[in-house]
Amino acid sequence: MSEILDFSEVIEFKKAVSEKYGIYVHFHDACAGQYFSFEETKNGVQQFTKEYFSVKNLIPVFSDNGLSFTLERIELC
Repeated sequence: MSEILDFSEVIEFKKAVSEKYGIYVHFHDACAGQYFSFEETKNGVQQFTKEYFSVKNLIPVFSDNGLSFTLERIELC
């Protein structure tokens, strides 16, 4: 099941990606859950996203084209 972020966390992530890569991040919030999509991909943005969310014990699960992702909680043993 996808992890749900509060809006302040979404804004913080969108700002971080914009400042570092100049990429706009779309945030989609619907009954089925949340997901993000990049307007474009640039080298390093997926790795940045993984590192960004790892400190919150979350992992992004990217689509095949790498433009969109959901978040899942990392299960700690």
